[in-house]
Amino acid sequence: MKKIKKFLTISFITTCIFSNMFISNVFAKSEFNVATSSVQNEMINPRAEKTGYKYKYVNGVKYKRLWSYTYEKWIDKEWTIA
Repeated sequence: MKKIKKFLTISFITTCIFSNMFISNVFAKSEFNVATSSVQNEMINPRAEKTGYKYKYVNGVKYKRLWSYTYEKWIDKEWTIA
């Protein structure tokens, strides 16, 4: 009888601990998502595109071409003499 009582007590305590952990995680996530979504909407700041010239030498002549670091693509259509 003592073994059964001990087993039921341990099972009950384990169930309570795990159920509290899962319930608190669910509520914490939902509150966190709501808080972040409202903060993100208020803190959106537009930023300038980052650009820079890339250089190369062909037969001793220096050429340049404008590159967009933000979108990782060429802005100038052709290489021009620098």
